Amino acid sequence: MTDAPPGPYDVPASVLARAFGAEAARYDQARPSYPAEAVARVLDALAPTGAEPPARIVDIGAGTGKLTALLVGRAAEVMAVEPDPQMLAVLTARLPQVRAVTGSAERIPLPDASVDAIVAGQAFHWFARPDADREFARVLRPGGVVGLFWNIPDRGVGWVDQLYRATRKPEVAGAEFDPLDLDLFGPAEEVAVPSVHQLTGPDALRDLVHSWSWVITRPRAEQDAIDQRLRILVDRHAELQGPVVRLPQRTEVYWQRRR
Repeated sequence: MTDAPPGPYDVPASVLARAFGAEAARYDQARPSYPAEAVARVLDALAPTGAEPPARIVDIGAGTGKLTALLVGRAAEVMAVEPDPQMLAVLTARLPQVRAVTGSAERIPLPDASVDAIVAGQAFHWFARPDADREFARVLRPGGVVGLFWNIPDRGVGWVDQLYRATRKPEVAGAEFDPLDLDLFGPAEEVAVPSVHQLTGPDALRDLVHSWSWVITRPRAEQDAIDQRLRILVDRHAELQGPVVRLPQRTEVYWQRRR
């Protein structure tokens, strides 16, 4: 298979961030969840095992609720904040017990010092800084925790790297972790938890590809070319042809405590 060069990609980050709603159902079906161990590390930093559960946890940029679902039962109230109405509609349908509201990292519709923990899964790199840092500090109680999660596919595996090359993944500025304002938050702690994202065959792998912002925002002709390269990739790797495709990944987690 001939790799497609990354090349220039001039779609603004703000457009990429708003791309997901058009593929909300596909996003919900194809995107991975997060290891329970990763969630526990953040919440244990707030309230060690055996302590009283937190009163309120808020998932910011909650999308369709991939991370939110793992918080249910871990606090007296779990709240999801999401700016995209299509993503929020999917979350509400699958998690009716969660209080879901329109909002953003820069505008959280909650009073000062009313939150014990804030989490964000696969979303922090879209937030406007330092506005988000200040808003987190405003709504968190002193000692509250911010936990940030990313699922990172293992590009050391040959076919995984070829998959990303086939989609012409761009280098998007701001995708790496940058600590929250250290005048407002303590030093960051981190852990990486390995896992495997199981997809139901090559069609689900294609759905995953079409949930990526840099694919969603491509012109139709370029998306068709990506699909053709994906078909060639599947034909060349037996592990992509069965009823289950296993995508190796790690979940990187960072957390900081409100001063």
